[in-house]
Amino acid sequence: MVARLMVREADRVGIHMSVRELLDTLAGIEETLLLYQGERGRPRARRMLTEIDPIGQHLYDLFSLDAYAPKR
Repeated sequence: MVARLMVREADRVGIHMSVRELLDTLAGIEETLLLYQGERGRPRARRMLTEIDPIGQHLYDLFSLDAYAPKR
């Protein structure tokens, strides 16, 4: 039901896709954890999102997914 509501919301802004297409596009938005050695001490970790295609970025903005994205 939630996926159908998301499709309807995307359709209202001009993104016409099926439930499967929407879920596949959203599944393509991934988080990466980079580990690197700092100047001293423990390794540092940095979380970031992978590159997002334009439709994925539009959906990301539409559903305000930045609230769930890594902050640093």
